[in-house]
Amino acid sequence: MRFKLAALPLMLLAATAGAEEYNSITTAGYSNLDFDGADGNQFTAETTYYFGGKEALGPLKEFEYINKVSNVSAAYSHYDVSNYDTDNFAVAGEYFAGNGFMFGANLTEVADDNVNTVALGYLFTPNFLVKLSHTDFDSDDETFVEFRYNHQLSGSDYIGFDFVTDDDFDASVLSSKYFTNLGGDQYLTAEFSYADYDGGDDYWQIGADYFFTQNTSVGLKLDENEDMKLAFSHFFNRNVAVEAAYSTMLGDGMNIRSFGNEAYGAGSADIEVDKFELGLTVQL
Repeated sequence: MRFKLAALPLMLLAATAGAEEYNSITTAGYSNLDFDGADGNQFTAETTYYFGGKEALGPLKEFEYINKVSNVSAAYSHYDVSNYDTDNFAVAGEYFAGNGFMFGANLTEVADDNVNTVALGYLFTPNFLVKLSHTDFDSDDETFVEFRYNHQLSGSDYIGFDFVTDDDFDASVLSSKYFTNLGGDQYLTAEFSYADYDGGDDYWQIGADYFFTQNTSVGLKLDENEDMKLAFSHFFNRNVAVEAAYSTMLGDGMNIRSFGNEAYGAGSADIEVDKFELGLTVQL
């Protein structure tokens, strides 16, 4: 089972809200991949417009674990890696009704395939969301169920859990995120993901971000394949940020296993890939 959601931001939509509150988030990024004497390029762009304010938790790029704000988004990506050259597009939306129900849709064109998803969910409490989604591929279809829970700690601190599985229970992903204020403007996040594939290898990934201030952070990710990513992010003001990252992975750079909307590196261990990334974020 493979669900490739290749996509990211297109256009800038939105209006300004109050301090540290936003109605739109737009990102654009460029990546260069270097492997086995060859190289590749990747460009991504994505924009999301929220029909209500999204309040930052302190760090300007950190928001609540469970989104409860209706939104629309559009995404584009271009890959030119080795002999693989393609453009991918996606549009999506989520609507949260006052009675707790949510409805979502995602239309994606990946290479020559169309991947269309519809979702129905219910917020049992502001901290517990259950969502059922059905995805139609060109040659197959899959149904997924997701449980997302946020345990609120003191202040803005929380620990969140997310579990996604298909209707046959032969593939599932469990992830968790911890967010805490270390005092003043210093914050820390820690994340863990574990994917279990029936008939395939399991996969885990861990990561952490340390915020020197609400504007500036460094992050590190490691996984089962000894892949590593080191990242830096800085907001020049409350609206504009730049990001830079360096990562290594084993594989051909294109063999990415994914499940639901989460992507996990897999692939053969034949080639070591070095990836350099630059990104721009605009929040309004």
